Amino acid sequence: MSTRFVRSRGFTLIELLVVIAIIAVLIALLLPAVQQAREAARRSQCKNNMKQLGLAFQNYHDQVQMFPVNYARRNAAGVPGTSNPQLILDSGRSWITFTLPYIDQSPLYKQVDIKAGSFIATAPNWPLAQKVIPALICPSEAGNAGTLSNRSDIGGATLFGVTNYKACAGSNWNAGLPGWNPVSSTKGRNAGQTDGINLGNGILCSNQQNLTPPTSMRDIKDGTSNTFAMGETLTNYSQWNWWWNPNAVTATCAIPLNRVLKVPINIADWPNNYAFASHHANGGHFAMADGSARFISENINLTVYRGLATISAVEVVGDF
Repeated sequence: MSTRFVRSRGFTLIELLVVIAIIAVLIALLLPAVQQAREAARRSQCKNNMKQLGLAFQNYHDQVQMFPVNYARRNAAGVPGTSNPQLILDSGRSWITFTLPYIDQSPLYKQVDIKAGSFIATAPNWPLAQKVIPALICPSEAGNAGTLSNRSDIGGATLFGVTNYKACAGSNWNAGLPGWNPVSSTKGRNAGQTDGINLGNGILCSNQQNLTPPTSMRDIKDGTSNTFAMGETLTNYSQWNWWWNPNAVTATCAIPLNRVLKVPINIADWPNNYAFASHHANGGHFAMADGSARFISENINLTVYRGLATISAVEVVGDF
């Protein structure tokens, strides 16, 4: 009895190429969907970060009856927020520093040496300033820029923690172009759209000492649901983005959303180079003064956008 062997037939080269082509097409079809799903998750987490910061603003206000400030004055107990000239000028605390206990960063806040002087100019607090705080970083930022940055004003290799979220200083011009220096005046909250960020007609401004006292709920004449408290920014669009530096944690709505102007390092008007922008398509997240978080379209009417940035200009913003 003879035995017959049957040779199994394998793929031909053409068949193999066809299979590879089909797999490539499937990957090409599925990859955008996967990327969109991931970005949707990152966008949702970013909105949650903004929501938590908005609530931190509210909780801080509930405790001290005012919103956090920059360049705050404080008393001997370290309580910030008074404009009494007899009290100590605390010239190096950002509003984010004051809200650390409300974003699960109490251990970090307790290490801050209030008597050591400015975060900006003194080394004792610098190790704290080098910390990356997850609640301050948009998940979409990690793939676009670092979460640490060196200080462009002093140079050196030391890296400091940055933030994607900045408080709204109002609708003042702050593009940072040469010649657009802050206006030196006593306008305070009456600052207009062509005045500098150091004045500010929003909930918080860069240099909040005497001209612009701390903001409270009663100061927001435009309504808390119609007023921006903070919004998103891109860390690689500004040379000033450290969470601990009061000069680096505010932005305004003078420039349309997502149309940020890059500026050179250490130009004369460095306080004025911030605008809002995000890595998300078609807009960015903002926290309102009532603690809610909203996604604002980059196509929003510029007059409405600037109106949402002020606290008491009594604009009629309508739906947005």
